[in-house]
Amino acid sequence: MTLYPPRRTPEEEMRLMILYTVTHLPPCTATQLQQILFDYNEMNYFDMMFALNDLCANGQLIREKFEGDTVYRVTDAGKEVLALFSARVPQSMKNYMAHRGLDFQAHLKEEEQYPRQIRKTEQGDYVVSLGIEENGRPVMQLTVSVPSPLMAQDMVNSWAKKAGEFYKNTMFTLAEDDQ
Repeated sequence: MTLYPPRRTPEEEMRLMILYTVTHLPPCTATQLQQILFDYNEMNYFDMMFALNDLCANGQLIREKFEGDTVYRVTDAGKEVLALFSARVPQSMKNYMAHRGLDFQAHLKEEEQYPRQIRKTEQGDYVVSLGIEENGRPVMQLTVSVPSPLMAQDMVNSWAKKAGEFYKNTMFTLAEDDQ
């Protein structure tokens, strides 16, 4: 029995899919694009990075520094290419972005507004950094040491839902008169 490899997306189609994706989202990092495109399941990391580098080298995408990270934006040349060859963007990609694009935009906004990170210390415990930002400016930063990776992951996972209430309670408690 012969196993056939899964369909490999042609390079031109990958470039068009990346241009299409970047056009329909706010500025994205390579990691964020990776999450989106891998969820769509049409390219691997290496193909994506080669395509991103080619698009930048050809002037169709640019890399910019944005709030301490590198993001990708479509240039006028990239928009022109996309306009000329938009019929070659798979309909499944267009449907996917129409269906999931708003979810990804909300997710990217959440990542931006509620930054969170876990790191393991040399002592074996975990440090969780949680923040709240507005317009790219830190409003609150909390760093907590926890004993287990499960606890750290639970804190990170629940932060976006609980950050507003946590901030409100913290401000109320700190502003409270102790008399």
